[in-house]
Amino acid sequence: MSAQPEAQKQPSWWQRIFTTAPRGQYAVDEKQQVVKENEFVIMRWNLLFLIFDFIIIPLPLWIDIFCPIFAAVYGLFVGWLGAFLLTVCAWRSLQANYLMNRVVDDTWEDKIPRNTEEERRLADNLQHLVMMCGYKEPMEVICQSIDSLAAQSTAHRLIVVIGLEEGTPDVAEKAARLKERYARSFKRFHVTKHPKQWAGGREIRGKCSNANYTMRAAVTRLEEYGDLDLSCTTATSCDTDSIFAPRYFENLGYQFLTSKKAKEVVWQAPLYYNHYLNDRPFYVRAIGIMRAAYMLGFLIPFNINTMSIFSFSLDLCIKGEFFHAHYQMDDIIYTLTCMQALQKRVEILMIPMPVISGPTSGTTQCEEFSEWFRQSERWTIGACEVFHYFVVKRRRYNCSAAMSYGTWFVIYYGFILCSLTLTGLAGFINYALVNAKRSTIDDMAAHTGQYPLSDAENTGVMIAGFSSLAWTYIIFMIFFYLDKEGCKLIYHLKMKPQGAEDTTFCQNFKDWILMWPSLVMYSCVSYWAILKVAFYGKRVCGHDPSSKEGLKAGQAMGEVLASETSTSAEVSTSVCPGGDTSEDDRA
Repeated sequence: MSAQPEAQKQPSWWQRIFTTAPRGQYAVDEKQQVVKENEFVIMRWNLLFLIFDFIIIPLPLWIDIFCPIFAAVYGLFVGWLGAFLLTVCAWRSLQANYLMNRVVDDTWEDKIPRNTEEERRLADNLQHLVMMCGYKEPMEVICQSIDSLAAQSTAHRLIVVIGLEEGTPDVAEKAARLKERYARSFKRFHVTKHPKQWAGGREIRGKCSNANYTMRAAVTRLEEYGDLDLSCTTATSCDTDSIFAPRYFENLGYQFLTSKKAKEVVWQAPLYYNHYLNDRPFYVRAIGIMRAAYMLGFLIPFNINTMSIFSFSLDLCIKGEFFHAHYQMDDIIYTLTCMQALQKRVEILMIPMPVISGPTSGTTQCEEFSEWFRQSERWTIGACEVFHYFVVKRRRYNCSAAMSYGTWFVIYYGFILCSLTLTGLAGFINYALVNAKRSTIDDMAAHTGQYPLSDAENTGVMIAGFSSLAWTYIIFMIFFYLDKEGCKLIYHLKMKPQGAEDTTFCQNFKDWILMWPSLVMYSCVSYWAILKVAFYGKRVCGHDPSSKEGLKAGQAMGEVLASETSTSAEVSTSVCPGGDTSEDDRA
């Protein structure tokens, strides 16, 4: 009986598997704990996006009643402007694909300069903090992602922190299994447990708030270990369905130590959604291919924002005060907080290594559509909320940075993603109804003098309009080519077994034909999301996690990957004998 009180003093096994919570200066998030009583009723700048919903998109349906010539010019202008922007996107994407193919087999560790004492110190102490946030994802998916980290050529430089939500089912058991499997695969391996409302009552559950807590906890731990050297530490934010190229962090380290602006930029790798993408419905595959192309053609070259998986200096993360827990889109909001810290545009540099990210998925056709709709809606709502944040904080950027960023943000999220296809569709509907509206147009012309176009002129306008659509389909063909080239890179780097993501000619042709309808569907969801966030405001903002059940690696491919990556993990374990095995980190 005398031993019982002593045993009670020992921390239970589940208390010892979680990394220490943020402490000291990193445990205080005063700015985000400020209470705003009128949070849900004040005017929000995202209402400006209603211009797309009520003016730009429906304009072709009625403007010809008052000015037929303007209606024709407007429709052609929008159609060919969209075709031009997509052409620029395709050209930039092809350039990025060429670069990746040119350096796919290069090594980077041997290129890090070591000519001076300081350069040798930085090279020897270079480390990469990797933060992976999760909630209810299947363990098979999480392990597949961590295995790709264990297979890194520089796994001994990685400090991997898995940020789980407090409400994760069986959170302690999952953490224990992860630590048992990966405790010696990296320089250090930690698991955190994000408490609900840690950053105050306005905190939105999701990756942003989880990342804010997890990164602060990780920095606290580095400081306690004496490893918080901002001159040689990068940080990477990723999801639980991320599969990295084997030399991703090797290239990141090289760029970080050789770039003069290393602490003022962020790095983004091209994202490919070829994670069982060939098994997804046509609209999921079409949007996945589109997002990969838009990443290469718009987001990176025009420094719009990072997405899902991105890297940065830990110094910049601390200067930007980590992540904003009151917003849901961690990638876009992080770009803006960095702009505030630097007082200028943030340059996005490309890591020329493909990274696989999971598409929306479900186990049934109904779940597939539900997940696709829900996540598409969330992306638009998040972009609208970030636009409000951008305008409110506009005085914290210099004028040129605010103008250039705001312009590209509105063009990308307002015009390209929401309005482009719907405006074209409205134009086609208008031409289909031209005979039905003929009498109204003639009556109005008698008062305004704006007479309708002749049949020959209408035919010419229709031909020019359909020509822009035909050109768009040629661009879509390039997007499918880029997807095929991305799969070749993925196979070459052994990120997926050979042929795992292959598709037949018939499937490609079907998905290519349905690409424009898929974009129309996506734009309709965006249209609805803009209305929804305008009506409900902040109350609809939340980061509901994507379902990963459809990505479970339980089939033959998953078994192959498990056998390959387990071998890689064993190799990395032998390379990292100094893995973190402190008492409060062991299960």
